[in-house]
Amino acid sequence: MVPRKLVGLALVLAAFLLTGCAGEFVTDLYVQDIWDVINGEEEYILTTGSILIESPGEEYNELLKNVLEQNFRDVKNFRTGSGDYSSKVIVDVKVPVLDFDESLEEPWIEESMAIVVMPMDDGWAAFGLALNGEKIDGMFAAIQEETFMTVGVKDFSFFVNLNNDMRGTQPVYLQGVYADGRPFAYEEVIEMERRDMVELQLGDVARDYAYEEGWVFIGVLEPLE
Repeated sequence: MVPRKLVGLALVLAAFLLTGCAGEFVTDLYVQDIWDVINGEEEYILTTGSILIESPGEEYNELLKNVLEQNFRDVKNFRTGSGDYSSKVIVDVKVPVLDFDESLEEPWIEESMAIVVMPMDDGWAAFGLALNGEKIDGMFAAIQEETFMTVGVKDFSFFVNLNNDMRGTQPVYLQGVYADGRPFAYEEVIEMERRDMVELQLGDVARDYAYEEGWVFIGVLEPLE
């Protein structure tokens, strides 16, 4: 039997609650990048991401920009939102995709957020999210000190936009996430056709586990023949 269970994620997911939030962390992730790091073809890959964070007022926007620049990699394209996001500031960032073991070593141990991957038996590959809780807490403390806005990790939603850029169908086993809004409380497979994209949102338990433990695995890729 192929071990498909998610590494390090022993969670009882009685309920998923979507957080009405002070912000969002959104990361793009490509199936080919996962395989390239797993197979050693790339030591690491920097993927694109964005951060949306609620602003208490226009006069605080420069402060928020500075705090984000101190805590994330290659912060650029600072802007304000519109419509439903009119009260938020938005920046683009780079997020490393790297081997789980490497994420525990310098220089990656200082990253606020990363995508981590891990080889499994028989060529399977697990992927998940790593969070540096101590650094994120420091960021929230700086925001609170300067703006008097109370904010914590539970006020944020974490998204991974998984893209299948392979030439064929990629089976993905998911757990502890919403996939395009549908909750996956227990391990379940989806078949991603070529060029499919699925929006993965961490459930509250998976988010809190990543924040407290430093990482959480949310999906497993089946090897393609």
